[in-house]
Amino acid sequence: MNVEGVRQQLRSLKLSTAASELEEVLGRHRSAASVEWMAELLEREIDARKERSIQKRIARAEFPEATTLEAFDWKFNPKVDRAKIEGLANLDFVRDNRIGLFLGATGLGKTHLALALGVLAAKEGHRVFCASTKKLIQLIEIARMKNTLDVLFKKMLSSKLWIIDDWGVVSMRRETAEEVFDLFDRRKYSSAMILTSNRDVEEWGAVFPDTVLANATIDRIFDRAEIALFEGKSYRLKGRIQLPSVESLEPTKPAAERKTAPVPAARGATARLTAGRSKS
Repeated sequence: MNVEGVRQQLRSLKLSTAASELEEVLGRHRSAASVEWMAELLEREIDARKERSIQKRIARAEFPEATTLEAFDWKFNPKVDRAKIEGLANLDFVRDNRIGLFLGATGLGKTHLALALGVLAAKEGHRVFCASTKKLIQLIEIARMKNTLDVLFKKMLSSKLWIIDDWGVVSMRRETAEEVFDLFDRRKYSSAMILTSNRDVEEWGAVFPDTVLANATIDRIFDRAEIALFEGKSYRLKGRIQLPSVESLEPTKPAAERKTAPVPAARGATARLTAGRSKS
């Protein structure tokens, strides 16, 4: 590495005086003009600082688990939209303050993949705020009691990516719902968001105290959102014992004893259809 390369390393370490006076010092010590050893030493310091910064951002995000995309078994559930998730992994949506919505039944890998994208963002140098919806509500209520809502808002709005897990499960009081709306409304200017939910979108309004707040907040959630739908087998139950169905536990009767049982529901349906025809 040449002198200019070493100078750039010194500047990246915020050693501005050493960077500006490097050539002067080298000029006075011509016998030590080789800078290869210094370049290697500085590179190690730069790498160590980067790793410490990454670990600090991951710790501050308070991920319940530090997952990775590589650890996800895509073959187990091929219905998961791998292309969509890997497209989000380039983090353009984070840089553009957009939203990723992970929607589908429980246990399909939504949280795993959301956290994996959060870890990637932390490694890229972004601050991440991670919380379940229940925890977010608790943080807002505690901040209201302590009169520290401005501190909570500053923490969230200074984070480049929010991960809100299990949306649409916990009901909110009016005061809390108003703060959630305010946060989601202000988010678009500073932060991206990944939101996971195992509830139908039509059910989201039920957690709000009134339809006006519900509609306004949900509108903010779908603004410039990338939607990934999760279907298929439960990733969470992968590798665990599957309980047999009730039907499979019933003893099998010999063929001679088997009888075709009438189907009450079908008779009832036929009766209703017949009654309907007679009326018409």
